[in-house]
Amino acid sequence: MSALFEGEQIRSGNGYPSLIRFFEGDSDKPLVVFFPGWCHLGRISYGYPGCDESQFLAHWITKKGYSFLATSYPIDHQVYDRAYPEFTLTDWAEMVAQIVEEIISEHGLKKEIICINWSAAGQVIRPFNVAICKTGINLKFTLGAEASPGLQFPSDRRKGLRKTKKNLVSAKKFLYDFFWEEIEDQNSLNEQEIMDRMQFEKYFLGDIPIAITGGYEFYTDGKFESNPLKAEKDKGFFSFAEYPMVAVISGKSKLVPYHPIVDRYTWGFLMVRKIYHGIIVSRQSKGAVFTEPKLRDLLKFIDTLPNRLSTRVPGNHFVFLGKKGARSIANSLVKFDLEIDKINSDLSGILNDLS
Repeated sequence: MSALFEGEQIRSGNGYPSLIRFFEGDSDKPLVVFFPGWCHLGRISYGYPGCDESQFLAHWITKKGYSFLATSYPIDHQVYDRAYPEFTLTDWAEMVAQIVEEIISEHGLKKEIICINWSAAGQVIRPFNVAICKTGINLKFTLGAEASPGLQFPSDRRKGLRKTKKNLVSAKKFLYDFFWEEIEDQNSLNEQEIMDRMQFEKYFLGDIPIAITGGYEFYTDGKFESNPLKAEKDKGFFSFAEYPMVAVISGKSKLVPYHPIVDRYTWGFLMVRKIYHGIIVSRQSKGAVFTEPKLRDLLKFIDTLPNRLSTRVPGNHFVFLGKKGARSIANSLVKFDLEIDKINSDLSGILNDLS
């Protein structure tokens, strides 16, 4: 039997293969692009043959009328021809940008997208925005689902990772049991089994390139090396003006309290910095001067921004998995699609008539 499921294909971008699946919706709506986290194929967003598709995200996004594109980065899995240990965040960004451009052209979609980035895929949000802007496609906003930005990940989140003979990194002994505990928790929340463990490990998981693990290491010229300067450039955490608008959705589970605690204000910090460095400084450089009333309006707007761009829903780190969570993500995406328009309008109203 082919390693590919019906509707899947391996699509090359920037010289790297990506397992993708496209679901067609309304061509007048933005295309929704999914990025998976550590160890997972994009299948985690749409499932496997014989599954209940309503337990997966793609089903609910398309019910809202959006086209949906699940993408994957190359992991050690039978769908790929070989390992790609040198793969970086910048490679990931440029790979998906090329594929998105092709899919939009092939299906006659509008040149606008919304991204859903899960977990460690939060690191690729800024690099991808840089890459997709070069194509002339508008990234309206990204929805970060329990997403981690491009900071140095705490060492305790990486200490159990092990390097493999294929020069990748394995989380099998470190995280697979915990992944499964979270999925069983999602099963309980949804009162229905989403998948069994054999299906989970066989269809979705694999070892990963070291450069996306949130540290300073790369695999370059046949060896592992620590290169903080390259990591800083690859992640670009402090390149505030290069971020898209990012809304965040977190779970509420005691199993993984990290994201519910930190996401709203971590990403809120980045969005405030994006607006200041990417928009306000630009206006000031052209001679704009704030009056006291305008500054008061801006401060009121800024103070409300983290709450306007975040929400929490029942679930754990696999918050989008299972009918309740997948539907919540889809509903939140629609809400944020409208809220981003309001945020842009509010900010324009404050800035447009500055002298």
